[in-house]
Amino acid sequence: MIPDPEKVRFWQARAQGYDRLIRRWEIFSLLSGRLIDLLPTDLQGAVLDIGAGSGLTSELLLSRRPHCDAVLIEPSEAMVEIARERLAAARARFFVMGLNEAPARDLHAAAALASVSMQFLDLEPAFAVLAGVIAPGGYLAFNLWWHHWEETADREGMSGWLAIAQAACREARLPPPVATSPPKVKTRKEMMSASRQHGFELLSEHRDEDVTPVSIGIDFQAMGADWPVKGMEPADRQILLQRMDELAQGRFETVVSTRFLFRSLDSSGRRIP
Repeated sequence: MIPDPEKVRFWQARAQGYDRLIRRWEIFSLLSGRLIDLLPTDLQGAVLDIGAGSGLTSELLLSRRPHCDAVLIEPSEAMVEIARERLAAARARFFVMGLNEAPARDLHAAAALASVSMQFLDLEPAFAVLAGVIAPGGYLAFNLWWHHWEETADREGMSGWLAIAQAACREARLPPPVATSPPKVKTRKEMMSASRQHGFELLSEHRDEDVTPVSIGIDFQAMGADWPVKGMEPADRQILLQRMDELAQGRFETVVSTRFLFRSLDSSGRRIP
């Protein structure tokens, strides 16, 4: 639950690149928008945006749920600064912190959203914190990329970038990048155990399949200044990235994600009407 300093540094260095990525490619708006669509249309009050990044989910929330306020929680200060600029005139509050600090800030909400950020949290302590933040009868909606959910982890997902990056590097007589190790997956057993233990019931579950350009994976990798080869001159690196983009043109792949909607029960474990 306490943010991993290494992960915070990772996203801190990539904040500007990440903001460009999620606004260039529609898939990220789709992921956030589908979570918002799970919430009641007449929802009112504060909505927690967990792992808010540069604020895309909160922007969409405020445009689609006009009676809500956004409470952005994000451990990367660089991400929050971008969000502050984009939401300067909006009904939003910003906290540079992890979810574990929410109780100390006395935060309370009618709902919480986590678009591709719950995968970074341990589920049991996350549900424990949210049980004290989300009002009885309130909602929690989050999604998981294919490779973070046990039931879709065998899908290839956003993987087409690797062969393209390797081909471009070989053309340039550079060492090709290698695949990274798969992340630890969330399991249904741990999710249901954590949610029931802390008074949440699963209302709905949806699996989404989106045909996306392979270029998204290249853009994601390129957020890191040392990718694909550490120490390259900026001009040479830009030429290499352009070549990758050329090779990726017209190529698509299916990316799978799964979204969940939970509702908080009352203190006796009963459903709120």
